[in-house]
Amino acid sequence: MANIYKNRFSEEVRKYLSDDEWLHVEENYDRLANYENESIFALTSGKMSSRGAHEEGFSLKSLPAHYVHGVFDRSEAYQRELVNTPDWAKLKMYVSLEPIALETGQGISDYIRVLDLKNGLVAKHYIHESREGRKTQVEIVKYMSREHQTVGGFRYYITPLNYEEVIEFENIIDATVTNFLDYPRFRVKHLTVRDVFSLGGDGVGVLTETRDFLQAVCTTAAVRMSDLNGEEISTNREFKPFGEVACEFFDAKPKEGQTIVIDKFAAVAAEKDGFDVRKVSEHDLRIAIEEGFEHHLEKNREIYAEMWKRADIKVSGDEKMQKGLRFNIFHLMGTPNPRDNMTNLGPKLMHGEEYGGHAFWDTELFMLPFFSLVFPEIAKNLVEYRYNMLPGAKRNAKKRGGLGARYPWQSADTGDEECPEWTILYDGSVEPCTVADEEVHVTADVIYGGMQYYLYTGDDEYFYNNLIEMLIETSRFWLSRLEWNAAQERFEITGITGPDEWHENVSNNTFTNYMTRWSLQYAAQELQKVQVDRPEIYARVAKKVDFDPAEIDKWLETAELIYVPEAAEDGLIEQFEGYFDLHDKEIYEYNDNNMPLWPEELKQYPREETTILKQADIVMLMFLFRDVFPMEVQRRNFEYYEKRTMHGSSLSPSIYCLMGVHTGNDKLAYEYLERTTYIDLENKNNNTREGLHAAAMGGTWQAVVFGYGGLTVFKNGEIHFDPNLPKEWSGLEFRFVYRGALLTVNLTHDDIKVTSDKDEKLNYYYNGELKEVEIAG
Repeated sequence: MANIYKNRFSEEVRKYLSDDEWLHVEENYDRLANYENESIFALTSGKMSSRGAHEEGFSLKSLPAHYVHGVFDRSEAYQRELVNTPDWAKLKMYVSLEPIALETGQGISDYIRVLDLKNGLVAKHYIHESREGRKTQVEIVKYMSREHQTVGGFRYYITPLNYEEVIEFENIIDATVTNFLDYPRFRVKHLTVRDVFSLGGDGVGVLTETRDFLQAVCTTAAVRMSDLNGEEISTNREFKPFGEVACEFFDAKPKEGQTIVIDKFAAVAAEKDGFDVRKVSEHDLRIAIEEGFEHHLEKNREIYAEMWKRADIKVSGDEKMQKGLRFNIFHLMGTPNPRDNMTNLGPKLMHGEEYGGHAFWDTELFMLPFFSLVFPEIAKNLVEYRYNMLPGAKRNAKKRGGLGARYPWQSADTGDEECPEWTILYDGSVEPCTVADEEVHVTADVIYGGMQYYLYTGDDEYFYNNLIEMLIETSRFWLSRLEWNAAQERFEITGITGPDEWHENVSNNTFTNYMTRWSLQYAAQELQKVQVDRPEIYARVAKKVDFDPAEIDKWLETAELIYVPEAAEDGLIEQFEGYFDLHDKEIYEYNDNNMPLWPEELKQYPREETTILKQADIVMLMFLFRDVFPMEVQRRNFEYYEKRTMHGSSLSPSIYCLMGVHTGNDKLAYEYLERTTYIDLENKNNNTREGLHAAAMGGTWQAVVFGYGGLTVFKNGEIHFDPNLPKEWSGLEFRFVYRGALLTVNLTHDDIKVTSDKDEKLNYYYNGELKEVEIAG
C-alpha cells in the first residue's frame, strides 16, 4: 500500500500510525466544519470521552467537551443531561506573544489530521507561519487510554523551522465549560468549582461537583517536556490560577530545526459514593506519567487489536464502504463502559450533547444486537442496566396511573422519565411534549432486547436473576394500560405514538399493539417454563414480587384479545386506525444527499394529516419478526411505506436497507446502506455537530450481518445463513460470538466458510443445507 496519508507525517509520528486503509483523513482545515469534525474525531476510553477539538485552542468555532459515563445533572436545563466536565485537552503555545494555532498568524500549510481506527488515536500535522514569517512545524498525537479508562493525553512535536526564540506554553484545565455553549437559550453550567490547585509545582488540578446531586469530579493534568533524546528542557514552571481555569506556565528555547517533545497527561475521577476523588485523580495521573506516552499507545494498540479481532467486517470490492463500516464500528464498540452496568448509551454516544446522553429504545433494537453477538460482556452490562433501573420504571408506571413497570422513553442514571413535558423551541416558545406519555412501545422494546440477548448468549444468570422479574413487572403494566372496547370485544391501546413519531395521539398503532401482545405471550411462556424447570427460582422470584400464578393465565387471555390490525387482501397493513384516510402522495424527489424531499402536493397540510412518515414503523415490525410475517406481506409493506418515509431520524435507513435485502429490492437496499453508513461522515442529516448517530451505527452492522450476511439465530438455537451479497462486493467476512465460541464467516456470491476458535462441534444451515463449522487451524 502506498500510504500516501501516513507518509505525510514525520518519522516520529508515522511509527504510531496504521496503514492508510485504517485512516479517516481531514486534508484541509476548514473552520466552518469544526463542529461536525469534533464529533467525528472524538475519542473514548470506555469510561469517558473527549471531542476532537484542536488542542492548541484559539479556534473561533469550536465545541470542546469531555463527558464521563454516569455524570448527569439538571440545574437550569429542562432535563438531566451528561455533564460537560472540565476541558483538560488544551496546551497553548506562543512565540513573542503570538499564539501558534490553526487560525493565527499568516496561516498554515501542509495540514492533515487522521483518525486511526485501528489503533484508536488522532494525529495531526501542519506548518504554522507567524505574522513575522516564523515557521513552526506542529505535530500532535492524541489518545484516550483503554487500559486506564480515567486517563487521556497527547504528545506535541514542535519544531521551529527558521528561527531560534523562546516558545511559551500553558498547560490548561478549563472549568468554565458549559453545556450547549453555542446555544444561548439552552446553555447551562452544571459544575460548581470547589478548588483550583497546583500539584506541588508539577501539574494542576480542578475539583468540581455537580449542582444537583453534588457528585464530585476531579481533573488533574501534568506535562513532561524533552528533546528527541529524552533530555528534559523545560524551564520557568509556574502555577497560575485564573478563576475557574488552572494554568501551569512553562517555556523552552529550542535551536532552529530542533524538535521538542511535550507529553500531556490528564486523569479524571468522578464518583457518587464519597471517596476522595482528588486523591484518586492524582494517583491515576502519577501512574500515567510513570508508565509514559509510549506505554499508553502500545497498550491501546494491543487492546484495540483484540477488539478488532471480534468486530472487524471486511468487504471486498468497495473501499469506501470498507472504511465507512470500520468508522462506525470503531465509535460504537469503544464508547460503552465495559466495567459498569449502571450506565448505558445515548443516541449520540458520548460525542455530543443532543438527547442528554439518555438511553432510548435505540439501545435495545439498534445497538444491542451488535454487542450481544460481538461483545456479549458489554451487552450484559447494557441489559443489566435496564434491570437496575427497574425501580425507576415502577415509579414511572405509578406516576402515570399504571401498575408494574413502565420503562421511560428517556432514561439517565435513576431510571425515572427524563423526557420533559414541554419542549423549548429555538425561538423561545414552548410546546407540549407527549412522547413520554404516548410512546409506550419502549417497554416492550426493552423486553425484546433482553430476549434477544438471552437467545444469542444463553446467559442463564441474567435470565433468572433479571429478565424474569422484568417480565412480571412489565406484564403487569400492560394489563393496566390496555383498554377494553366492549362494542368490539377487544383490548386496544389509544392515545399513543408509534415508532413513526409524526402521528401522535393515534389509536391501535400496529407496531405497539403487536409488541404488547408478543411481550405478554413471551412472559407467559417463559414463566411457565421456569415453574416446571426451575421451581426454586420461580418460588424466589414469586415471593420477591408477590406473584400469583393466576397472573399468567390473565396475560394469555388478554393477549388473545388485543386488537392487532391484519394484512388486507393485497398484503398491506395499516399503520394505525385511520392512517389510510389521510392525505396521500408518494415521495418522488430527493436532495443532493439522496435524502427524500416533502411532496409539493402535501405542503398545504400539517404532516400529521398526511401519510408521510418520519421513520420506519410497520417496516420496523417486519424487521423484528421477519421469520413470522409471510414474504409477500413483507414485500408489499416495504414497497408501500418506503415511498412514504422521509427518514427524518437516523434510525430509519438501516432498517430499510435490511428489509430491502430481505425482500429482494437490491438497488434500493444498497442506496440505504450508503445512507446509513455515511450518515456522519457525510453529515447527511446536518446534525453530526451534536454527536454521532449510534443507532445508525448499530443498524448498519445489522444491515450487513443480518441482511447481506443473512445471519439468523432461531429460537431453537439453530444458526442459519441466507446471504445476498450486493453486486458491488466480491466477498464479505465478519465474526460473531455464539455461546462462547468466536465464529468467523467468509462469504462469496456462491460459497460460505464458517470457522470456530473452539474445538467443539457446531452446525449451521447455509441456504437450507446443513453444514458443520470448521475448527480454526
